[in-house]
Amino acid sequence: AHVPSEAFIGWRHLCVCKPSHSEGLDASQKVRVQDARTFVCQVETGSHGTGENHTELHVYKVPETPEIVANSGGISVQSSEIPQIAQCVSRNSFPPPNITWHKNGEQLLPEEKKVKIPSTVTRESSGLYTLTSTLFAYVTREDRDSLYHCTVHYWLRGQRRAVDSRRVNVTVFYPAEHVKLQVMPSSALVKEGDNVKLVCEADGNPAPVFSFYKRELEDKWQDLSSLADTNTGVLSLHDVNKSSSGLYRCQTLDLDDMRQLEKDVELVVNWKPRIVAISSPLYVRQDEVVNLTCKAIAFPRPSVHWNVNGTAHEYVENQHVASNLTVRVSHDLLRAGAMCRVSNALGVSEKHIQLLDQKTPESKGVIIVAIIVCILVVAVLGSVIYFLHKKGKIPCGRTGKQDM
Repeated sequence: AHVPSEAFIGWRHLCVCKPSHSEGLDASQKVRVQDARTFVCQVETGSHGTGENHTELHVYKVPETPEIVANSGGISVQSSEIPQIAQCVSRNSFPPPNITWHKNGEQLLPEEKKVKIPSTVTRESSGLYTLTSTLFAYVTREDRDSLYHCTVHYWLRGQRRAVDSRRVNVTVFYPAEHVKLQVMPSSALVKEGDNVKLVCEADGNPAPVFSFYKRELEDKWQDLSSLADTNTGVLSLHDVNKSSSGLYRCQTLDLDDMRQLEKDVELVVNWKPRIVAISSPLYVRQDEVVNLTCKAIAFPRPSVHWNVNGTAHEYVENQHVASNLTVRVSHDLLRAGAMCRVSNALGVSEKHIQLLDQKTPESKGVIIVAIIVCILVVAVLGSVIYFLHKKGKIPCGRTGKQDM
């Protein structure tokens, strides 16, 4: 607008200045937050009267990056009161900002008896504002991986802006619902002499106390907890053997609600074959049909082979294998005997069956007759000697003197 040269122009604050006074801003003056108000431009032109107009001066101060602090003590899913998740602080902004909360990227809104978001605003001596917001919410076991952050919303040059805090996670405590017990390495790969670990895992937080047991006879359980790390849930077995096989149990105790869970696993120790019985020595006759027996124990189940031809039948009971071979005795078999060979993936065991020639019945009869004849000869000879002695034909030694 055109302003006469004799006119007086002044700026004044609409709310504090009187018409006869003026208060202006120098273009070089540093703007303060206190300068955020309405200004009026007033023009006095003498006989032409007075004219004025007003304008709003907006002052903005971008807030610092919000500070977020998560609950460091951990939160239980069984909490009876709404627990505090985290606190967010926005410092030194103008005008006062707003704060929103987010879980896994989704905004959280206040919800009665479930989510509370109280906040406080403090005006510092500098005229800037500090806003503190606190998130209270119940948690579930799924929130153990949840990430929380706060967002500060503020104005800058008439536009709404936002700045996010870092993302934080809170420790969530919850009782175990499932227990897993496994053999490491896999039970199918365990063999005699190996070192084995039984690892027990529970999905509770914090981890419960672990106990280990092994089933014995009559369904009794041997406590092995003294051999285990009850905090990490690891039972170490060194140099295992056949007797290490069996059913093992892991039992957990949650110290929060004293609830127990348990899980069983079967440990199978693989071992190479051992022949425990054979039919040897065996008295046979040539051309006789006989049964040869070979018994072994092993795991996994072994195979049995004979070095002679015949009809074999196998019988299995637990880890015991018995093979019966029906064979006709030949001259070679009688001379060399038979070999039983038992094998599995872990090794081989062999045993020799000795065959002894049994005399024929005829031979036995001849021997018996010979013995009887000998007895008779001895008896007759004894009788003759006795008869001759009685007749005096055979002198015998006497005590005393003989007649001359």
